[in-house]
Amino acid sequence: MNPKRILIIQLRRVGDVVFTLPVIGALRRQFPSAQIDFLVEKPGDQMVRLHPEINNTLVYDSSRPLRWLREIRSKKYDWVLDFHSNGRTLMLSAASGASVRAGFKGPISRQIVYTHSVPTTTDKYLPEQKLDILRALGVPCGGWTWGLRIPKEESLWAEQFLRESGVIPGEILIGLAPATRRPIRAWREERFAEVAEKLISESSKILFLYGPGEIDLIRQVKNGIKNGSTEKVIIPPEISLLKLAALIQKCGAVVAVDNGPKNMAVALDVPTITLSGPTNPLSFDPFEDPRHLVLRDSKLHCISCGTNLCAYKHECMDNISVDQVLRGLNELTAPLKISKAAV
Repeated sequence: MNPKRILIIQLRRVGDVVFTLPVIGALRRQFPSAQIDFLVEKPGDQMVRLHPEINNTLVYDSSRPLRWLREIRSKKYDWVLDFHSNGRTLMLSAASGASVRAGFKGPISRQIVYTHSVPTTTDKYLPEQKLDILRALGVPCGGWTWGLRIPKEESLWAEQFLRESGVIPGEILIGLAPATRRPIRAWREERFAEVAEKLISESSKILFLYGPGEIDLIRQVKNGIKNGSTEKVIIPPEISLLKLAALIQKCGAVVAVDNGPKNMAVALDVPTITLSGPTNPLSFDPFEDPRHLVLRDSKLHCISCGTNLCAYKHECMDNISVDQVLRGLNELTAPLKISKAAV
């Protein structure tokens, strides 16, 4: 029997929420009249709101767990799809009373709660892994899309902000997203500054992309730019994820370490260059997509270690050169330059 009410659970981490969004479109195609809700914490709820096919975005409040157990139970979901798979979401899944409770394989607690489960892997893009849960339930997922849509209000805001920042319509704007909360994923600040300096010398404008608490790093990178006009460097104020997404969509390409803005750019169909070392690009990047380049030293024995502490000298990130980034950007932006020259 086709489900009438479906709940998707992915509580936190902006990147993980982004990776879950293709599930919405696949469900909507298969069950056009179903109610599809998404349970998520702030600020990830803003990313869910970018998908036009969702019915209700439920913003989870961790300070009221019992209230949410009752709330989920009262909604009488037919399917609960738990992509978070931790202790809290297992309790929510169990409390739902749904006839189908699906998630990833793991400890015995998951075996008790879930009616359907699929294994995880390290050699498949994370959205595909999440879609495997749907496939296990008989939902076809071929030709999936991100399906995101920037709200008109945020799109107009981004246009006005960039116009007031001196960006001319049709001008190629390069986004730089250097921040990461995991130091092992970081690329040297002075190298981001070198990339910006070179792009400025070639008449590009730079837009820094960042989240809460990361402005000091952005200023340090800007202050490291030499022999270039800082008038071509744009640092927006701390803004909502919706506005950040609207700015990202205006970029010709985004250069980033493995972080939230990079994942947002991929989902918004903006070309990306990812500086990758400890993370596995098969899991975190559309690895064979020519619009999304991954720069890494694949010869290192410790590449893609998946740890948070480097046992060596951070060679995986240090071996990525400024010239590699610039060559990648030239490759990604060449069609834009040709289009601009033809106008």
